[in-house]
Amino acid sequence: MKQNKTKNYPIPNSIKIGYVDYQFDFWPDTFSTTEEAQGEFFAQTGKIGLKTSGLESVHGTNTLLHEIIHGIFYQFGLCEDVGDKEEKIVNTTANGLSTVFVDNPWLLDYIKKYQNVRQGD
Repeated sequence: MKQNKTKNYPIPNSIKIGYVDYQFDFWPDTFSTTEEAQGEFFAQTGKIGLKTSGLESVHGTNTLLHEIIHGIFYQFGLCEDVGDKEEKIVNTTANGLSTVFVDNPWLLDYIKKYQNVRQGD
């Protein structure tokens, strides 16, 4: 994962989902296909667009999770299975995870510490 060298953003330039490194496009508030969009996932171009104004907030972390979940749906073939319910499922899942992470600050540290430890080690 290449670190962002051009701007001082709190996240690197890309994220790996499945076998693809998705590049982050950092946007000003006036740039997205809809004015309400805080982020967008672009499967064909391998990009995730994010508005920069929200990156350093809980709203930004939720948006990033939301777009990552879209990437998971695409990379692991779930888009066809859920059809037009994808946005609702992705939004609900991202909101739920964000709430769990905020309400349980110990959880991410626990996951980072033990994610590579096999039972019995």
